[in-house]
Amino acid sequence: MNYKEALDKLERLRDLLTGDLSREKLDQACQIYGEVEEVVTHLVGVQQIAVDIHGPKAIYPNYIEAGYFSGRTFFRHAGYTQLQKLIGKVRQLANDPCVPAMEASTSNLIGILSRLRECCQYLERPPSNEREVQDILWIMLRSHFDRVDREDTLPRFGAKNYRPDFGIPELRQLIEVKFIGDKTSLPEIQESIIADIPGYFTGNSRFDAVIILVYDYAHKLRDPRKFIEDLRTVDEITDVLVIPGIGASAT
Repeated sequence: MNYKEALDKLERLRDLLTGDLSREKLDQACQIYGEVEEVVTHLVGVQQIAVDIHGPKAIYPNYIEAGYFSGRTFFRHAGYTQLQKLIGKVRQLANDPCVPAMEASTSNLIGILSRLRECCQYLERPPSNEREVQDILWIMLRSHFDRVDREDTLPRFGAKNYRPDFGIPELRQLIEVKFIGDKTSLPEIQESIIADIPGYFTGNSRFDAVIILVYDYAHKLRDPRKFIEDLRTVDEITDVLVIPGIGASAT
């Protein structure tokens, strides 16, 4: 969805939520909100709004949901104010000729990641470790998405310190980078990926899936099809990309 479409839907949502709320209007508003929820998350972020609903408090990600879709009216004014500010921001983006018109989608994200090797060819020194690969990906991702969460800003998931390398909140996608060096064991790296997946999503509602990007610096995956197919059987893995390394001798 581009910003012009999002603006139309947000203005329609505001009109539905203004004045008396019948059951029919609220149902329509819920449906429209579902269509623009990714835009709301992308521009507003995820908050922790606690609403007392005759028992344990329910937590909502923003004032719009807390004020209009919780069944309580305590945050309604804050929700309307937040919606108005959001509409203003989206209108600004929709009218800005410098904002890319490309629709943010998982398929576009995969396309961006798949161009890593092409981008590395223009570097004086191609990446030779995992951190350098992450730094290049950060630049690539940040040039396309307004918000990219890096490892040091992502929340800790699960009992262990599970922190994937990147998160794209508007797509609810995580990105995990793996580096295959001269001493890397392929079975071990595959097992570590599978073992870490549950930890990424335990108690985490911001992200739904993860993309695995493997930079094969040592050229050990001459035929990566079996490696990729095995990992793709894991439900939470959206896709697996294997990028042949540049500048290393094949082994």
